[in-house]
Amino acid sequence: MSALYQRIEDLDCYSHECLGDFWDSNEGAGSMFDSEDATLSNIVEALEAMDLDEDEDEEVLPEQREARNDDQRWAPYQTKTMFLLDFLDSLPRLRLSDDHLKTIMWVMKECGAPNVPLFSALRKLQAKLTAEMGLQTSWRVSTFGNEFYNNGAAQMFRLDWANPLVRPYIRPYVEVSSAVSEFYQAERLQHTEVDLLQLMWADFKNAPGHHFYIKELARLRDGRLVVPIKWLCVIDKGTGAEVQCADVYCVDYETTTNVAHLCADEVMRITADELMYNVLDLKNQGLKARFDDAAPPWTKEMPHPTMYLEIDQSSITRIQMCALEQLDGFAEDVGPDRWHEAYDCVLQQEILFRLIVRVEAADNPQQSELCSHIGLNGNKFCRKCHVGGPAKDMETHIGHQSLYEEGKARSAGETVEEIISQLVAATHGNEQHIETMQTASGIKDPIAQFWIQQLIQKAHRKLKGEARQAVKNEIINKIEKDLIKWLTEQPPHRYSTLPEHSALRTQIRPGDHYNKLLALEGLDVHRDTIVELLHTYLLGVDKYLWHASHTAWNDSQRQMMATRLQSSSVDGLSIYPVRGNYLVKYRNNLIGKHFKALQQVGVFHLHPDLLENEHGGLLLELWKATGELGALLFYHSIDDMSTYLEDLDVLIGNLHDVWGAIDPNRILNKPKIHLLKHLVTDIRNGGPAILFLTEIFECWNSVFRMCSVLSNHHAPSHDIAAAIADLERFKHQVSGGWWRAGHGGSYVRAGEGVREMFQTHSKLQRRLGWADPKVLSPGTVRRVSERKHVVVSWEIGCLEEEICITIDARTSSNASYRPADTLWEYAQSMVARSTDVCKEGSWVFYERAHEAINGDMAESPVSVTCGGRIRRIILPASDPRSENGLVQVERFAVSSQPDARLNMPVLYRECTKILIDVIPVQNVAFIFNAQHDCLTAECAVEDQTVHQERRLTGLTQKGIRHGAMQRYFINMHALHNAALIRKFLPRHFSKPKPFYDDRVGKHREFADKVSSVNTKRRDATAAKARDTLLKLYNII
Repeated sequence: MSALYQRIEDLDCYSHECLGDFWDSNEGAGSMFDSEDATLSNIVEALEAMDLDEDEDEEVLPEQREARNDDQRWAPYQTKTMFLLDFLDSLPRLRLSDDHLKTIMWVMKECGAPNVPLFSALRKLQAKLTAEMGLQTSWRVSTFGNEFYNNGAAQMFRLDWANPLVRPYIRPYVEVSSAVSEFYQAERLQHTEVDLLQLMWADFKNAPGHHFYIKELARLRDGRLVVPIKWLCVIDKGTGAEVQCADVYCVDYETTTNVAHLCADEVMRITADELMYNVLDLKNQGLKARFDDAAPPWTKEMPHPTMYLEIDQSSITRIQMCALEQLDGFAEDVGPDRWHEAYDCVLQQEILFRLIVRVEAADNPQQSELCSHIGLNGNKFCRKCHVGGPAKDMETHIGHQSLYEEGKARSAGETVEEIISQLVAATHGNEQHIETMQTASGIKDPIAQFWIQQLIQKAHRKLKGEARQAVKNEIINKIEKDLIKWLTEQPPHRYSTLPEHSALRTQIRPGDHYNKLLALEGLDVHRDTIVELLHTYLLGVDKYLWHASHTAWNDSQRQMMATRLQSSSVDGLSIYPVRGNYLVKYRNNLIGKHFKALQQVGVFHLHPDLLENEHGGLLLELWKATGELGALLFYHSIDDMSTYLEDLDVLIGNLHDVWGAIDPNRILNKPKIHLLKHLVTDIRNGGPAILFLTEIFECWNSVFRMCSVLSNHHAPSHDIAAAIADLERFKHQVSGGWWRAGHGGSYVRAGEGVREMFQTHSKLQRRLGWADPKVLSPGTVRRVSERKHVVVSWEIGCLEEEICITIDARTSSNASYRPADTLWEYAQSMVARSTDVCKEGSWVFYERAHEAINGDMAESPVSVTCGGRIRRIILPASDPRSENGLVQVERFAVSSQPDARLNMPVLYRECTKILIDVIPVQNVAFIFNAQHDCLTAECAVEDQTVHQERRLTGLTQKGIRHGAMQRYFINMHALHNAALIRKFLPRHFSKPKPFYDDRVGKHREFADKVSSVNTKRRDATAAKARDTLLKLYNII
């Protein structure tokens, strides 16, 4: 196009009149402008429409045209250059416009780069590959008539099965494990309906074509007849080995009568490899068993109906759903009877899989919409239970107590009944009655609301004037029937697609008239909208705590809090340094990461000078309760679920009670506090709450936004969906995924050069969002740079102060390295067993020999776990391999009882000498965070020099100078390694105690206080309203 502009400019055609005359005289061309004033831009557009604009690709000289390269290393690309250009165009967070890419290609040509393709050739290849992978962007029309495009969920999951980097993480079977770290290990799937789990098992290594289905007769190797009812994967607690098992019913078979009796009262667990013959084998062997009349109906349906599908294997997984109006596009791919074909790169064969929705992770407003719930501002504010009601009811003893408990659970079935009742009631035309129903039930479905408004309007048109006064019940019933008939025929574009004799033509249908999620099999929206931590805890409970704290402080107190926060140690917290001044200055505009930092370090800086208000003591208890609960909620693996849930229930109760003591109205005004109570059930059903944290989804916003930015916005949803499909296609190719080459072709994957590029280049991996899980290896030591490299003797490196050194007998796998006789070099960091990166000054738990001897080596098989601070990480200068690395740790003792004020373990020196343990790097277990006890040590505030732009300036700011007292707290509010800390410490440090012994009695006191305060407030409001009316009356 730039060349066309240049040619017009060369013709000196700048005059609008000249251009207008030109196009008016050209028959047919002037109509392109619809009588608007001709400009240079629309002249160019017209020329393009007439194919008079030159194609930039056509200007390529013969010697610059791409040479054909059949090197299969770069398949499906002809050349490495084509692959790299596709890579540049497929970076999710570094998106390029067409102009950017064309400019890059032009620069490459000008520099003489070989095999630079045409821009159109690149686009054609991309489109061809995306189509080959089955990634089709489909057109949809929503219930409301809105048109949009989307990518099918099954298409994306199909690629996951065929991707060697993703496939190992797909778990087809429910897992039974002592520790719960994933959804498929939690109780929800353990007790779900077996027909919604994996239906088939086969020994794919030894007998891949020999399939066993649930609810089918089978024979074990020992001759017994059984019926499998569930397939499982049992994780051995000791070795971690996975064993595929089956829960089965035993079958008593009478050979003389061929009658079989199913022993359904007792379930037996067997290893799957004990199965020998399936039901087809037994029939071929002449077994003609028939089950007695007491057997379930499914015993008459053998073989299992699923086995007649063309391909072998079924699977189950979970997906995240979108807004209700866009749900239909996903719903076509979801359900127990919707099977999708894929290529399993592990089994190296085609399989069938299905998608069954199990969890809906979103923020609270989105989850309320997905539940057809009225939202957090309604009287019935809880989407998961029936808690709530009019304010006066919540001020009674019973009503207020219900806020601290899980109420009667909602269910999808009763929600559907309520929605249909509202639709029927809308045919009577009484809008106020509908609003009353919605307020009383807490159910307000967005899709149903669209039809309710139309029904009310139509009912009003039917009933008006004198007829409205004289109407009889039979007329009302007829109007109701007419409107219901009209409703079932809406929306017309969907009604017309229903089969002529389908019962759905006379029914109120999910998806068309109300939330389709309410009818999805295997999902209960009220139970399965897991309480989400980012929006409920960090942006809820933590935010309320911060607001209650800083609003009670004056400016000098806020500045003191900022100064103390700035001095917080963040080593072992996995967060950036705390910017105290920023947190205080923008205290009303913080986001999730800020509250996550405050939750972990804030309590250490609440000295008595910040607790001088009315609720000062309770405010400290609230910080403690919030921090203790937060650390527990962010577990990524739960070893003992029963103990964990008991502790969680106590900590949630403590948080409720402290808030009640400070402000009993808070739980009424802030429903998120009540929602915490449902976390106990949610974690029991779904596993650790961190699994459903939406922060990972928030990170995707920038990718989605850039797809929108690069659209011309004529068809934005199409452009976004097509761009995302292209990104998925390239990611699948470069990571070694398989796809079918052409219609009916064989499965192929990218050439060796493409795969090696991804496997060996960390920059490519990082820009595509892939993190290699094997990067950090425990025991690895990182050396310092050459510029900082220093070689020292043992005395210089270790005996700088009055210390007592204890050398572990296992300090080296090579006995020739005796510390006193070897030169050493300092190392920068090392990797602990937990894969934490530890540096000088890091606090760690480590193992040391129990009977080690000062100053010399001694053998001892007994080890003890200690806590301490790393002073040095060293390597022998002659052989600086990681396995020879040593760590000098300053040993600290842990107090026998928690600190009375903060309820945390205390670290202190056991004697006046500094105790140093020298241990192998392999003995460091994990890192933890410790905070200095500034209150006891009376740490002073002083002016400190400010760093700006990595330089010291002449400016100063207030900072904390820590005192000489070596007294530290083990940070029990830390999220990182919270489970490991509690595992290493004695139980009494982590076992929570109820804040109130008589919780119910206290809740009654809270209810009385709430009733008194709110009654006075209502009376004052009524009096003010009366005064206002009197003033207006006197004025009139």
